[in-house]
Amino acid sequence: MKISFDGYALRFPRTGIVNYGYAVARGYRERLAPEDFRILIGDRNVTDPEIAAFLQRGDVVAILEGNRETLVEKIRRKWAGNSFRNYMPGLGSAIAQATEHFDVYHCIDWFFEPPSKTRFNAITYFDLTTTLFPQFHEELNITKERMKMKRLADFDHVFCISAATRNDLLNHADVSPDKVSVNYIDADPIFDRGVFSDREPFLTKFGIPPGHRYLLSVSTIEPRKNFQQVLDAFGAFVRANPREPYVLVCTGMWGWKNDDLKDYLAKCGFADRVIFTGFADLADLPSLYHHADCFLYLSLYEGFGLPILEAMKSGCPVICSDTSSMPEVIGDAGVLVSPSDVEGTAKAIEAIVHSPADADKMRADGLIRSRNFSWDHHLDRLMQVYAQAL
Repeated sequence: MKISFDGYALRFPRTGIVNYGYAVARGYRERLAPEDFRILIGDRNVTDPEIAAFLQRGDVVAILEGNRETLVEKIRRKWAGNSFRNYMPGLGSAIAQATEHFDVYHCIDWFFEPPSKTRFNAITYFDLTTTLFPQFHEELNITKERMKMKRLADFDHVFCISAATRNDLLNHADVSPDKVSVNYIDADPIFDRGVFSDREPFLTKFGIPPGHRYLLSVSTIEPRKNFQQVLDAFGAFVRANPREPYVLVCTGMWGWKNDDLKDYLAKCGFADRVIFTGFADLADLPSLYHHADCFLYLSLYEGFGLPILEAMKSGCPVICSDTSSMPEVIGDAGVLVSPSDVEGTAKAIEAIVHSPADADKMRADGLIRSRNFSWDHHLDRLMQVYAQAL
């Protein structure tokens, strides 16, 4: 079986889809002979050094370097007049050329033009956030996802990373339920090692004052992640417990449409207790989770909710939203709250930080729960579906 794989997203910093693509590509490379696996990328501009080194080895084709669109593609692009076709002219012919003589093409994000000569075309679908919450996104991303959804009928199988995503897709896309299945994902293997940095030097590295404890938020800071509600809940907790030596540590890149949030921080009255680390190295994330008293994830919508799984694997109690896929991930191992329930979230924080026994039970339950998710199982399922079709 010869498999070709959409690796365009691997150029970006290590967030959800990038981590997914890297994990699956590593898994295929371990399982397949070198001549049986090819990764399609755009060019050699890759942000993460580890992924860049990975892409220096094996069969990796930069399909957009020197690519020329066909006349038909040029006419379609001019006629469509949308931002995505202008961003990637000639994408379909580039994919078709790179996948010639391969049995399977698997798309994960940007390269969603299924080639006609492969015997089986699959796609992994992560979420429908641009469909359900378009107000939170930039136009290029909305256009890309709209075009991708229209192409689903041309794929032979759609893998969804949660039952919630599958249900959303069937409600909003013209695709047969028979060819849409759930295949849960996992976190990066670094979260399975159980190795954590010493507490005090590590906290100093991230500017956490001596003698303080912290709550943690990990996400790109953008409207869908509902970060202002995290701040509201932390503020309610601080007001109810003014002498508690707590800070809120916020890890992740600043995203888009955050002007209101910046104004909020200037006026909230507890900004001195909020620490922004920016984008943290993957090597630091297990320890950031592990040393936190609890992890807050009040996203309005997720296709999976990978930080919840990362926190459980790192031994951190989790408070997360009761919406979309998040209950599937946390199960009974954490606290579910409405993403709009500020007081309820503040009380959940109090219950965890004031009851070490309950917090320890959540840590143990979370670790057990996290073992339900496995990259080996995910890859087994992908290859099983391929093999059944070929």
